[in-house]
Amino acid sequence: MLYEEARKAVCDTARRMMRDGLVKLTSGNVSARVPGTNFFAITPSGMDYEVMVPQDICILDLTGRVINGHRRPSTETPMHRLAYDRRPDVNGVVHTHSIYASAFACTGQAMPVISTELAALVGGTIRCAPYARSGTDEFAEAAVQTLGSEDLAVLFQNHGVMAVGRSLKEAYSVAIGLEEAAMIFHLARQMGDPIIIPEEERHRMFQEFRRSYGQPRAGIEREPRGWGDVTVLRGRMDRGD
Repeated sequence: MLYEEARKAVCDTARRMMRDGLVKLTSGNVSARVPGTNFFAITPSGMDYEVMVPQDICILDLTGRVINGHRRPSTETPMHRLAYDRRPDVNGVVHTHSIYASAFACTGQAMPVISTELAALVGGTIRCAPYARSGTDEFAEAAVQTLGSEDLAVLFQNHGVMAVGRSLKEAYSVAIGLEEAAMIFHLARQMGDPIIIPEEERHRMFQEFRRSYGQPRAGIEREPRGWGDVTVLRGRMDRGD
């Protein structure tokens, strides 16, 4: 099977997304850039995650053309394609309909950062893209334009959430962290006015998390690319994930 590792990573992440309650039925979609190519792997349209296997994952180029695969790709392919085209740093995309974050998106408001966990994952406020019909080029443009050049997550008004990352693993962590933060925000508002972490402190936590979180390993640097974490020799002590 061509592109086996990328396909397996996307399939495994999609099935995990269902198990973790970020989606129900066949909603949501997952993709990963295929390292060393101009291709990306993406989940098929409308397929039950419980029966999905790596062979079902579609391989596309950055024009949206199917390169390899026997399934019809996700209807949200334009959004994934545009994210990879506009953001060379992005190697994984996870689109969920998680309950609390989606509820927040239905208000059309940006989500402020009130927890240290979310600050470490994304740094800044999660902006909300204006409404557009799902699956269209207009939806893709609104999503990626709102995401901007540095953000790792964006809400879709009346729809859901997109998380991106330097690896598919990182994108998934952002998706999980965002849903947890939305739940915390909802509960905190029942008790009073949530306290927003100052911008300077959010930025400090985000940079520190990226620089020092995890276990160092002698002689290697872990560079998150494509579907997972690629280990590259650097001849110095650096961090793991």
